[in-house]
Amino acid sequence: MGRNTTGPLSPEEAKARLRSIAGRMGPVAWIQEKPRESLGMALLAGMIAGNTSRTNEALANSLISLLMNTSR
Repeated sequence: MGRNTTGPLSPEEAKARLRSIAGRMGPVAWIQEKPRESLGMALLAGMIAGNTSRTNEALANSLISLLMNTSR
């Protein structure tokens, strides 16, 4: 893997590394990294959710649940 450490990390270094990695995870980081894709997904979800048929409502609910469970 990409590890270049020569010894164990101090607690402060480990905390800083964990915070750095945790800051790059989640939906906010994904939106910042991929603004066009996130805008497209938001528009698509809005169009699907705005339609009134029951089939599209079920599709919108499954899409929303998929987006809420996906953090990458």
